[in-house]
Formats: sequence, C-alpha cells, structure tokens
Amino acid sequence: MSGMKKAVVTGASGFIGKALVRELLNQGWTVWAVVRSPNKLADLAQERLMCVRAELTEYAALPERICERGFDAFFHLAWDGTFGVSFRDYHRQLHNAAYAADALTAAVELDAKRFIFTGTIVELEAKHYMITDGGAPRTSCIYGTAKAAAEMICRTVAYEKRLPMNTAILASVYGDGDESGMIQNVLIRALQKGESPKLVSGENLYDWIYVEDVVRGLISIAEQGAVDKTYYVGHRQLQTFESLVTRTRDVVAPEVPLAFGTLEDRTVTDYTLIDREALYRDTGFECQADFDESIRKTANWLKARDKEEHENMNDRSTVVNNPTGGGKL
Repeated sequence: MSGMKKAVVTGASGFIGKALVRELLNQGWTVWAVVRSPNKLADLAQERLMCVRAELTEYAALPERICERGFDAFFHLAWDGTFGVSFRDYHRQLHNAAYAADALTAAVELDAKRFIFTGTIVELEAKHYMITDGGAPRTSCIYGTAKAAAEMICRTVAYEKRLPMNTAILASVYGDGDESGMIQNVLIRALQKGESPKLVSGENLYDWIYVEDVVRGLISIAEQGAVDKTYYVGHRQLQTFESLVTRTRDVVAPEVPLAFGTLEDRTVTDYTLIDREALYRDTGFECQADFDESIRKTANWLKARDKEEHENMNDRSTVVNNPTGGGKL
C-alpha cells in the first residue's frame, strides 16, 4: 500500500480493538473507530482518529454515519460475549453472526478494499466436534460455533458482493489492557497473591500470543495477505500448557509451587484444521514479543489495575459512610 491509508475498526474500544487502533495510528493510518463509548478512546485522540458511536444492532446504518468512502481495510472485531458465562448464551452468541454480516454489508457500501473478520482458536475446537462422534464439548464451543457461523455467512456474502475478505483465527490473546477473566489473567493474579492455582495436567498443546503481536498480524493480513484466505495469527511453534504456565510462574512468583493435574482438561484444540505457517509464507509475519517480558508487562498492568480498583472502592466506601455527605474523611 502507498499514500495515506484508511481503516474502519469495529469493537475499537475493546482490548484487541484499542491496541489495533493505536498501532494503526502509529503506522500513519487514518482510523474510523466504531465504538459504544467513544470516551474509552479519549487517550488516543488525534486528527487521524474519528469515533463513530454505534451499537451492534446499528451496524447496517454505518454508511450513513461514516462520511468517507474508499477504505483500505475494514477490521471487524466487535463481538458481544467473548469469555466466561456469556459462552452459554446461545441467543446472544448467534446474534453476533448477523451483526458481522451487517458489518460486511456496510464495508461494501463504504467501498472497502478488504474485510478482515477476526475468528477464534475456539472455532477449531467446535469444528473438531462437528466432524467427530462423541466427546464432551465445552460451553465455549457455543461461542466457537457462532464465530464459525459468522465467518461462513460473511464469506458467502463477501463472495456475492465481490468484496475481498480474510479471516484471522486468533490464538489465546493476553496483554496489558485486558480486563477479562481469561486464563492468563486468572493465573497471574493467583500467583501475585502467592496462591498455587488449580491446573490441568498440562501436556496438551496451547498457544498464547501477546496483543502487540496480534495487531501486527492483523495489519500484515490487510496489507499483504492473499485475497479470500484464512490465516492463523499465532506462533508457528506451539508449547504445552505446562510449559506456558511454568514460564509464567517463573516470571511472576518463582517461589509458588505448581500442582498440575488437579483439574480435568477438556480443551480439544485440533491444530490440524489450520495452517499455522500460511501467514509467515504470505507476509513474512512472525511473533516477536519476548514471552517473559510480555508476561511481566501484563502482570505489572494487572497489579496497577487492581490497586486502582481497590482504591476506588475505598473512596466510594468512605463517601457512603461519611455522615456529613462530604468527601473523604
């Protein structure tokens, strides 16, 4: 690509979305950020960032709210319910597939050159059970199935509308800025408290990818990816869960003992269903983040975030208990 590049990013105030907006701006792109709460991007404010407030249900109307046309890329990251108990809500999960198609249709009207849909590693688990008899699918497979459905619907509509599309299958993402209850955050917080967390046996293969690598991977797809191709955004070489957890422990709290095998591991990630080398072959992309340093940065961010939340709770408690109705006692 040459000249001034323009992108639309949905879900731009989320963990990955905000990191993507930040990196696009750093690389000189002009970004139209679609968000529910524009104030969440206040710290990124500059003349090349335009915020568009829209709920997922309003994505079909995005062409009326975005005054420009001819975008180099339309990144669709928005999704309602990406971890925890929300996985069980199949109505909520499946509605996202329609919203994704609305986003793609908007991308067509906005004359986008490419639509990038962000999938999830959990799709591989869901697809495994679709082609394998028996087994015990986890509730996260509802989320993975909804993602797979959204991907297929978008691919079909994109073909009909002649809009080039890519799917980015994201590995398990972690990093500073993530306020979710994903495994990395749960593990780090337990270690910071000196607690030995309950763990699965740990011999299965996993992949954790730092958020800064994720957004670089997404941009590489937009700039150099082959048209209408699915890419895995993660490491080319995998590690066991035991290795990832042990390395995390060694960074955060090396004195805490680890007890693998106290929980049953029902995760079935079938990596044979994805080409982990494709993004490297087509664009030269590789993960660059140093694992120890990225875990350290994440742990420091979580510690500061938890301290801030604790102080805010104390402030609120002081105000409530102040009989004068004034500020802090």
